[in-house]
Amino acid sequence: QNIYPEEVEAVCNNQPYVIESVVVDRKGVLVALLYMDKDKMAADGIQGEVLNEKLNEIRVSVNKDMPSYSKLGKIEVMDQPFEKTPKMSIKRFLYS
Repeated sequence: QNIYPEEVEAVCNNQPYVIESVVVDRKGVLVALLYMDKDKMAADGIQGEVLNEKLNEIRVSVNKDMPSYSKLGKIEVMDQPFEKTPKMSIKRFLYS
């Protein structure tokens, strides 16, 4: 099956605290790279183990809306915003 990362990214981007995302394939596993709203998370007390629980909730929520071949296997949090082209699209080749 063809996997369109934009579809998975759209669902990820609608999750709480997620600003933007990139979905990549790493050895057959779909990985969501998330840039999250750290200020809002800190204000809500989300850090450490609570952050891990929140990431798992996001993964479960995204997978619930995806077909079986488009399910996320892992989520990674990015420290910096994604690099963008002059047209403001993410340079996804940097994250594969």
